[in-house]
Amino acid sequence: MFTRNWNIDKDYHTLKKWWKQHEFGVVPMEVLPPDGIIVEDVDGPICAGGLYIGTGTKFAFMEWIVGDKNSDKKKLHKALKLCIEAIMKMAQNKGMRLVYTVTGESALQKRYVKHHGMKLTENSVKTYLRDLTGNTYKNLDWISDDTQISKDQTNK
Repeated sequence: MFTRNWNIDKDYHTLKKWWKQHEFGVVPMEVLPPDGIIVEDVDGPICAGGLYIGTGTKFAFMEWIVGDKNSDKKKLHKALKLCIEAIMKMAQNKGMRLVYTVTGESALQKRYVKHHGMKLTENSVKTYLRDLTGNTYKNLDWISDDTQISKDQTNK
């Protein structure tokens, strides 16, 4: 198993496939960070994750952690551990001092604390997003949880 930097142009199709397997919304290509990791083995890609880094800060944001739902569970577990550690190393190499992430997925919540030394900092969070163009992203299912998607469909 090995890691490599992701190439959004080449890896986007794989990421889309995985998000659909998990019934997540598909993240638009143009909002993904340029920095990210793909974990592969001889059979191909297994999982991935991205890292947003802003200019002039020591604070990075890890996001879009996803894996191939059809992978062997043990292999996927090992690959996710490798992926997240590679993202942490990438952040360090870029001079970051903090890596922040948000997830509603209980398996990732446990993984971050147990395997990656992350500290839980908030329990009840509501997240917000504004489309500054007013209409570019009419469908925000890719960044919304099931509760918000249901509310949006009810209000139509």
